[in-house]
Amino acid sequence: MAISTLGSGIDIPSLVSQLVAAERSPIESRIARGENAAKTQLSAMGSLKSIFSSLQSSLEKLRKDGGTDARTATVQDKAGFTASADTTATVGEYKIEVESLASAHRLTSPAKAADAKIGTGKLVIEAGDTKIEVDIADGRNTLSDIRTAINTAAAGKGVQASLVNADGGQHLVLTAVDSGLEGKLRVTTSGGDGGLSALVYDPGVQTSMTETVAAKDAVVKVDGLTRTSSSNSLTDLLPGVTLNLTEAKPGETFSLKVATDDAAVQKTLQAFVTAYNASISLTKSLTAYNAETKTASALTGDSMVRGLQSSLRNMASENVVAFKALGLSINTDGTLALNTSTLTKALGEDPGALSRLFSGEEGYGADLEGMLDSVLETDGLLDSRSDSLNARLKTYDKQYEDLDRRMESLQTRYTAQFTAMEQMVTQLQGSSGFLSQQFG
Repeated sequence: MAISTLGSGIDIPSLVSQLVAAERSPIESRIARGENAAKTQLSAMGSLKSIFSSLQSSLEKLRKDGGTDARTATVQDKAGFTASADTTATVGEYKIEVESLASAHRLTSPAKAADAKIGTGKLVIEAGDTKIEVDIADGRNTLSDIRTAINTAAAGKGVQASLVNADGGQHLVLTAVDSGLEGKLRVTTSGGDGGLSALVYDPGVQTSMTETVAAKDAVVKVDGLTRTSSSNSLTDLLPGVTLNLTEAKPGETFSLKVATDDAAVQKTLQAFVTAYNASISLTKSLTAYNAETKTASALTGDSMVRGLQSSLRNMASENVVAFKALGLSINTDGTLALNTSTLTKALGEDPGALSRLFSGEEGYGADLEGMLDSVLETDGLLDSRSDSLNARLKTYDKQYEDLDRRMESLQTRYTAQFTAMEQMVTQLQGSSGFLSQQFG
């Protein structure tokens, strides 16, 4: 309802608004300062969690992902084999000779016309320990039909059937899925009209198909020790090393050298150094104080953050000798620097040095992992502080609500008071006019 201002001439709504704003301002500013400080600290906790998570991830690569044990396999040119090594491979040099390659057994049928009916009955194909029985019915017994029936029955196991259309006619070709003697084929028949005998391969009994590729095992020697394999890929000949045989070169030996993968190790360690330095720099900036401008940072004086910074520095200082041997130096500001030349030399002389520093159950890597776990785990240091700050922010929301209610009450009271005053002034003005008329 609009309030008359004819009596005193005072703009009561404007006056009340100004008085309420003057009373609200210092209280609201105090709440806002506390709220902004809490929000700034909460953001800082998020930054700390992110940077320490990155440090934890880089440490895990050194501790658990074989980051300190990366290996490389180097093979002499034209060796007849390739090689790769994982983190379990032992550093060393080996002499390898590929005497023969494993080959998959292959049989070829006599030539037939494409529409020729071969016969009926049952084909029994044995491929190593796999036995495949194929029923061949009348009307569906051309070589094309038989090929399809074999592949359907085998379902990718034991044998693969195909057709070759040569000058003399069509041939059915059977190829063992598994190479070596383990996949050797034997084909027999039973029942039917006897026409399937054209596809029999049973050496010593009856053979109609031609062996175009013999089943053969691979033979390889490592430092004079012989290993026979049905596959040309050997994963357990040298633990941690995979050999892929590509060409038989009997009587010739070639070198295989397994060494520390310096480039991979350097990359992994440098990633750790970068994450570590980012952690040191962030904790320093969050707790800094500018004496010239007398400006504090988000967490200046915070004992938790100072403690984290001290823990990082102390753990590094306690391992300064091991760090130095691996090319890691501690700068005056607490950050790390990596000398890759020193690291390469150290790993060449002692491949396990980096692993001992980071991967052991005790020592620097284990201590740092424990510290980071306590910081980052659910309900850990950072989560607890963040929960506390979020709870504080809720109290500021409550303070704003209380302030709004108090100011509404104050506005109502001031309005009532000034309205009463206005009514009194109006009455006095009326009395004054009446008296003036009487005296006049």
